Amino acid sequence: MPVVIDSAGADANSRLTAIRVTVLTARLMELWRRGTRDTDTAMILVAVAAITTERLTRAELEPEMRRLDSLVPIEMVGAANISSIAAATGLNRETARRRVNALVGEGVLARSEKGEVRFPPGYLQRPEAAALVRRILETVTRFVNEELKDGVLRLTQAPRGGRASPPPAPRNPKHSG
Repeated sequence: MPVVIDSAGADANSRLTAIRVTVLTARLMELWRRGTRDTDTAMILVAVAAITTERLTRAELEPEMRRLDSLVPIEMVGAANISSIAAATGLNRETARRRVNALVGEGVLARSEKGEVRFPPGYLQRPEAAALVRRILETVTRFVNEELKDGVLRLTQAPRGGRASPPPAPRNPKHSG
């Protein structure tokens, strides 16, 4: 069952939703930061993970490749570079370069001969990665359940083809001072 935004519920609960989205963002950043030394390092790891693996969300993956404990062939993942990491994190290029070099030195990231940055093979298969993903999923689930309870989100029936129709266009927000 797809989840869609209920425009009336979103309007009626916009303050609560804004607070919850802010809290969700802070909790997710805290979860990422826990295993690192600082927020910049956490942001770099998030950026590298997103940049290098986002294409897998559009691929037809075999069932075993859908599991985090399976190694993904290098040709299936993308590559990040200092520019893409700096753009994704908001760090200047020099800071991003220094931080990435430190993470490469620690074995947290790997750099190819062409300068491409990725996680080293096996790094994301560690139990700590699975535990982090589970904690993030639990946090997102709590958020979605709160928004469902408030009527901001609602479940819809998927048509026989398996995809729900897009939600209605949002209404113009009311401006207040």
